[in-house]
Amino acid sequence: MILKETIEYYNSNHGSVCCIMLDATKAFDRVQYCKLFQKLLDRKLPIVIVQFLLNMYTSHRTRIEWNGYFSQWFQVNHGIKQGGVLSPVLFCI
Repeated sequence: MILKETIEYYNSNHGSVCCIMLDATKAFDRVQYCKLFQKLLDRKLPIVIVQFLLNMYTSHRTRIEWNGYFSQWFQVNHGIKQGGVLSPVLFCI
C-alpha cells in the first residue's frame, strides 16, 4: 500500500519515481556454515560463542511432514534458522 501511494503521489505531481526490489526469500537457506563461522572468527567473536553457534548449527537435524507423512530425519548442512533471534545478524555477517 505504501509503495502504491508513493508511486501515485509522484505520478500525480509530475515527478519521477524508481523502485528496486530484492527477493531474499531463499537467501537464509543458502548461507554456508564454513564461511559464516570463519567470518565470526575473523571478527574476533569470543571462541566460546562461536563454538556454541557451531554446535547449534552443525548438530541440527530435521524432517519434513507432508500430508500427514514424515520423511526420514536428515542433517541440515547449510542455512540460517529462520525466525531465530540471531538469524538476521548472522545473515548480515
